[in-house]
Amino acid sequence: MIPIEKSNPFEVEKICLELYKKMNFRNYPEFKNDLNSWVASNVQELASEEDAFLKIMTGEYSFLENIKEFLDNFVDEKPRLAEYLKKSYDKIDSELRKKIIDLKNVSVCPYCNRNYISSTYKFLQCNNCNQELLVIDGTEKECPGCKQEINGQTKVVNTAQLDHFFPKDSYPLFAISFYNLIPSCYSCNHVKLNKDLKHSPYDSSFPFDDVKFTYIPKSTDKIEIKIDSCNPDFKNGIRILGIEELYQSHIDVVNELIWKKEVYTDSYREGLSEILNQTNLELSEAEVNRFITGHYTDKENYGKRPLSKMVTDISKEIGLVGEEE
Repeated sequence: MIPIEKSNPFEVEKICLELYKKMNFRNYPEFKNDLNSWVASNVQELASEEDAFLKIMTGEYSFLENIKEFLDNFVDEKPRLAEYLKKSYDKIDSELRKKIIDLKNVSVCPYCNRNYISSTYKFLQCNNCNQELLVIDGTEKECPGCKQEINGQTKVVNTAQLDHFFPKDSYPLFAISFYNLIPSCYSCNHVKLNKDLKHSPYDSSFPFDDVKFTYIPKSTDKIEIKIDSCNPDFKNGIRILGIEELYQSHIDVVNELIWKKEVYTDSYREGLSEILNQTNLELSEAEVNRFITGHYTDKENYGKRPLSKMVTDISKEIGLVGEEE
C-alpha cells in the first residue's frame, strides 16, 4: 500500500457540491432534510452546520475515522436513510467519476501498487433516453434502449474502480465521502469488497516508510518476495488483500535489479551521471535512479508507475540506489 496525498480542498468541495445537488429522490423528497437533521443532532462537531452532511462528504480521512464511532447503530435506527445514502452513490455518473479519480492524482492502484488504474473508454449518450453506449468502432449507432439513432459527441471516461475504504453497507454515511473513495484496480477492489482494513492510503498517521519490500533467496536460482512491517494491523491488511502472493509474479523484476547491481557499479554510476549532465539535462539524484531502475524511487511519485515501491525498497537494500537528498 502507498499513501495518497490530499487533494485541493477547493476542488474537493466543488465536486462534492456537484454531487450533493444531484441527491434528490422522487420517492423520498425529504431525504436531504432528514439526513442533515440526523447528522446535526448526532455529530457534535457539525451541530451548527446547515448542510451538515456536506461536511461529511468533504471531510478528510482523520475526520471520518473520528466520527465513525457515532454511526454504529445508524443502519438499524435509520434504515431508510441508509438505503438512500447507498443509492446516492449511483448519482456519480461517468463524468463526475472521472473528475473524482483525476483529482486524486494517482495512476496506480494504491492498495497493491501493481496495476494502472487510468485506462479509459469512450461512449456516446442517447439524447432521447440518456442511455450510454460504449463506442467500439466509432460509427453512429442505434440506441439499444429506445432504438433511436445516436448522434453526438464522444466522451471519454476513466475505468478505475472506486473502493469504499469504510464499506458503504456498514457506513452508508460515508458512501459518497471523497476521502472514503479509493481509486483501485479491479483485483484489489474485488478482493476487498466489504472487508475492514485498519489503515487507509489517506491515513497520514501511519508510517508508510516503515513498510519495506525485501526478498529471500530460496535456492541458487529462486527467490521469494516479502513485505515487512512492524504493524500487525497493516500486515493483516496485506494478508486480506493477498498482496504478498500477487507479488510473486514479479520475481523477474527483482532478478533484473540484482543483475543491474552487478553492472551499475559506483564508478559506472558516476560516469553515467557525467555523460547525462553533458546533455544539459542536469538530472537530479531521483532522476538518475529512475534512469537506472526504470521506476520512480521518490515516494511522492510511487503512484505514477506500477511496482515503484518494491523496486525502490529492494534497490536500496542491495545498494543499487541510495537515499535521495
